[in-house]
Amino acid sequence: MGPKFKSLSCTARPLGRLGLRGWRWGFTLLSLVPLAIYLCGCYSVRSKPDVVGLYELKVGDNHINLNVVSDGSFTEIIKWGSGKSEDRTGKWYWNNGSIALDGLWIPEAFAPDYIIQADAQNDPKQAKYLEPGNWAVSAERHWGTVTLSIFPDADVNFKMVKHASQ
Repeated sequence: MGPKFKSLSCTARPLGRLGLRGWRWGFTLLSLVPLAIYLCGCYSVRSKPDVVGLYELKVGDNHINLNVVSDGSFTEIIKWGSGKSEDRTGKWYWNNGSIALDGLWIPEAFAPDYIIQADAQNDPKQAKYLEPGNWAVSAERHWGTVTLSIFPDADVNFKMVKHASQ
């Protein structure tokens, strides 16, 4: 007659012994998904007041302070390691999880190599990443800190250092 094989349905029996049968197992799993997302520590900011505050971007000895004000304006202070600094102002707009900053400048000292190369290869008539301009960036919360992703592939982000309510 040949060897006897167990039915493939026997694989569900250990779950049954643990009390994880049928719809209860599915419900338990679906209940844990939102909890896991919450605990991962990274999610989009959905509220305009949550992005208002003071941000900092550091690359080496250079840093930028970006003050996003509730009236729709921002102030940018760029400080180079040499001690030189430059102040700029502009307007910002909120759009469901992202912030548009008109007139923001990210100088070459803050850019990754691939951005510098892309700007060098572009047509001189085209807008460059490393010139003052309009930026639309995502606003995210990373472990409680609001970040504005400038060059996310290179982990170049503004990080909030002080919320406006503080």
